[in-house]
Amino acid sequence: MTDKPIMRDPMDSEQARILDICQYVNATKEEIDHIQYKLNDSIEFNFNERECALLYRLAGFDLLNSSESKMAIMLMAQKLGNIPIPKEDNE
Repeated sequence: MTDKPIMRDPMDSEQARILDICQYVNATKEEIDHIQYKLNDSIEFNFNERECALLYRLAGFDLLNSSESKMAIMLMAQKLGNIPIPKEDNE
């Protein structure tokens, strides 16, 4: 064995992965973070045209985790009228 240090590719970092994702979907990291937060926090479909296009691109490149994908499917189905908006228990 040699005592040479292991050289890591600088593009293997998490930051490089995020930059690649931003380039794929043509969005900033802040926009992607906002979409992911909004997906997890939404009860009704309330995305503007830009957010909706970004959401489709993230889903198309398989860049959403399973929970975000489920929320996107439920919110889009709700928008199409296939499922009702959930009501609060105290209403």
